[in-house]
Amino acid sequence: GHPGIVSPYKPGHILVFRYMKLGAKQNYYCESGYEKMAEEATCTQDGWTPNPLCAEMTVSRKCGPPPPVNNADTVEMTKQEYSTGEGVEYICFNKYTLDTSPPFSKYLTCQQGEWSGNIKCLMEEMNERGIELAFADQQKLFAPHDDHITFTCQRGKILVGFSLRQKCNDGVITLPKCV
Repeated sequence: GHPGIVSPYKPGHILVFRYMKLGAKQNYYCESGYEKMAEEATCTQDGWTPNPLCAEMTVSRKCGPPPPVNNADTVEMTKQEYSTGEGVEYICFNKYTLDTSPPFSKYLTCQQGEWSGNIKCLMEEMNERGIELAFADQQKLFAPHDDHITFTCQRGKILVGFSLRQKCNDGVITLPKCV
């Protein structure tokens, strides 16, 4: 459309307004499928501002169910369809740790029909080394300096190298390995 007059002109047509003063402001409308870039147009030496006056409307596309992530699952039940801006939270499986250092996070977000974001679950070092805490009732353990922690080999694995009882030294502990 063009300022003030209903006409058959389509976007891309050039219109000349011979009697408009520079700086004159004019209300205008956009045809169906286009959105206004401003509430009114201003006549300038270079034509109407904003330029373009109307822009094709962007269609908000939806996303399907969120994609699978290695060693993780969604925290909540998933839907069949998500709108732009909606996010889905993931949690890592047991014995895996969520990497939240950039560019990773615990969310994927629907953006114009595509899922965006990065999720990474890291195998915990204890699992990688074939060990677990000797006391089955503990999932996590905090050890002060000079304290000892006792590990055990995972079922079917045998110790190689270091002892299963290790001492914490200034926040560092040497982990045994079972294969």
